Formats: sequence, C-alpha cells, structure tokens
Amino acid sequence: MSEETFDVIIVGAGVLGVATAYHIQKNNPSKKILLVERNLAAGQANTAMSAAAVRNMFASSTNQVLTDTSIKYFEHVQNELGHDLLFEKTGYLWLLSKQQFEHESVQVWMQRMEKSGISYKVYNKEELKEMIPSLDVDFKNDEAAELMNLHEISYGLFGKDCGVLDPTRLVEYYFDAFKEITHIKPKFGVNVEKLLLEADPKLDLPGEPYVWQNKRITGVVTNKGTYRADTVVIATGAWTNELLDPVGIDSKTKAKKRQMFVIHAEDNPKLLEFLETKGFNEMGCIPFTILPSAGVYFRPQLQEKGFWVGCGDKFGRKYEYIQTDEMMIPESAYYENSVYPVLSEYISAFEGARPVNSWAGGYCYSPDSIPFVYKECGVLVVNGASGSGIMKADALGRIADALYRGESEAELYGGKMVSTTMLTIKQRNVEVESVVI
Repeated sequence: MSEETFDVIIVGAGVLGVATAYHIQKNNPSKKILLVERNLAAGQANTAMSAAAVRNMFASSTNQVLTDTSIKYFEHVQNELGHDLLFEKTGYLWLLSKQQFEHESVQVWMQRMEKSGISYKVYNKEELKEMIPSLDVDFKNDEAAELMNLHEISYGLFGKDCGVLDPTRLVEYYFDAFKEITHIKPKFGVNVEKLLLEADPKLDLPGEPYVWQNKRITGVVTNKGTYRADTVVIATGAWTNELLDPVGIDSKTKAKKRQMFVIHAEDNPKLLEFLETKGFNEMGCIPFTILPSAGVYFRPQLQEKGFWVGCGDKFGRKYEYIQTDEMMIPESAYYENSVYPVLSEYISAFEGARPVNSWAGGYCYSPDSIPFVYKECGVLVVNGASGSGIMKADALGRIADALYRGESEAELYGGKMVSTTMLTIKQRNVEVESVVI
C-alpha cells in the first residue's frame, strides 16, 4: 500500500467538509491539504438527503450568529459572486397553538431574536386563515384531530430572511472554490478505515504507543493506503464515532434517522393553489412551514412544483451511536400512517396526496443542539450540527480554520468576531438550543 504525507487531511466531503477545506486552504495557501471522501463525489451522503432549508430563527445566540452570518454569505455568493445556489427566501412559518405561543420558551425565543436583530413577524389566527384558506385552524368536534392530539392553530411566527436552497449547488460552490486554490487532487472512493495513532515522539518500540508515552493522531489508514498529516480534520457527521471511538475520543454526538417525501402539485389544482400562496415572500409561495403537532413540516419546491415533507419526530425514534445502512432507507408506511394523517388534517389541500419519491439520512445531534469544533491530539473535529449543518457551514468552516491557525478568535462573514473555543468540549461557552426541528 502507498504512503503519502500532507499538512492537513480532511475526512468527509459533505458541506461541512468542503466548507472547512476551502477556508483552511484559502488562509493557508502554502499548505498541502488532502480531501478524502468514500463516496464518488462531494456532498452525496447526508448533505444531499437534507431538507436544505436555512434559517436564522434560533433561540440561542450561538446558533443565531452561526446561521445569520452563513446565510448572508450564501446571499453574497449568489447575488454578488454569481453562483446560483437556488437560494430562495421563502421564509419560515411556525404555526403555533395559543398555549405554545404563550409558553415561556417561545417568549424567550422572540426576545433573543429581537436582541440579536433577527427579523420576525407574528400572525394571528384570522390573518393566517385569510392568507391560507385551506389551512384548518380550528378542530371543534373533530374526533380525528382529538385522537391524534393535534393542537389548534392560533398564531404564526414568520421569519422573512429564512428560506431554502439547493444543497448540491452549495457543495459544488465550496468544492470548486477549494479546487481552484489547492495543490492536491481530492481522493474520492477512498474509505478511511481508522485514524493513525502513534507515539510522539516515536521510539520504534514494538507495540507502541504505551500509556506512558505522549501520543497523537498522525494520519489515516484507508483502503487505498496510509496518508499522514500534522492535522486530521474529521467532518463525517453521523459516522464520526466510527473513527473517534477506537482512539479514545468521545465525540459527544449520536445520530437519528430523518426522512423526506416528495409531493407533486402540478396535476392537483388545490395543492398547486396552496403552493402558490401569496403574501409571505417575493416568490409568491407558501413558506417552509412547521405544523404545531407531531413535528411535521414541509418546504416548497418551486422547480418541481411541489413539496418536500418531513417530520422531526423525537420521543419514539431511536438514536444510533453510529449511522447504519438502515437509516438511509425511507419508510413508505411512515408517511402513510404517521405523517399524512397530520398533514391532511391541518391542510385540506394535501388530502389524497402521495409521494412520488423519498429518501432518508441521519442527523448528527449534540447534547445542546449546538455544533462542536475542537482540536485534540492532532485531530480537528467539526460535527454535531443537529440537522442544521448546511445553514451553519460557512461559519463553522471559518471557525475551524481559525482554530487550525491557533487564533483565539474567528472572523465570520460580515466581520463578526467569535471565540474559537466557544464550540469546543472543554471550554464550551454556549446556550442550549430549544428550537430544533
């Protein structure tokens, strides 16, 4: 097997991996940086399986700054650099019951958004009904709604600066920008089997490293050979534990399955009319919408004239310590028995709607729903985005680069400065995120 040496090896070419690769290479032009991915192209795993929605409407100031600066950069890329990411400001619409809206957590959420300058608007029940005629806001004498524990809709919390984009185009932007400045050809179809753990310094003793030796990660062992580097970046999301566990690093993350179902509206006049709901955005479409109950949500897909429908189910959906093959298989019965009944109760236009396509993937969750970026023993880990990696990718890539360079602060897009240690494990300084889909 061959053996090559680099300055930095980045494992994983999803959106976090390519954004990190770009920012590190851009600010360290003389460094030899190798990007390694087991798939045959960038962004083919969980990045491609996401809802690809972006929002700055978070309750924690940490997630607010990570997303707001990233979204502004995506706008810059599309509007000023001319790379069409299909970024559309459809807005985000949280539909809430009276009890939900008046809950302390939602009131604190709105207060923190106001303090951070995050734009939002509150719609009442009457306004929502007028704007969205097919929306069922009242469930009086509705036995099915009562059986399913569905909340009546009293308010809508709307964020105009949120929206959707094409995840493939975003990955292509970062990957192409990285390729333009890198000296090293990325390696695809290469599976990293383990991290290379060695004594520091090596004494060439049989069986080292021993417990009394200093040790660090010095590279990766793959199915195509061994690659060495001073720093190994792990941006593998839900597969991170597979690499970190054998060397004794606890990533503090675990995975949960998420699914997406595609509904076409072109041949359904009622559904098409619902898709083309006016008044929320410049596109003249219904926003990305989160229903009050069961975690069901949907996003408009204007290019396909339809919707992507998903569900952020929590209690009852198992965690996986390492992402399994089963997590990549969508469940048709899940839509029929769990998602569709809720969707059609709230929105009559969805009655009879069935998926034409579906897919599944894994969210990599952290305990506080805030990402991790930390460096330990030769490894720089970027993970735990909790299903919002796309909307935080640019900020996380910049923080990872600053941490790699040994800086105490990272400059995010627009000039916002943040500590490079705030997302670490040992010096973590964040608020717990309560607004997780």
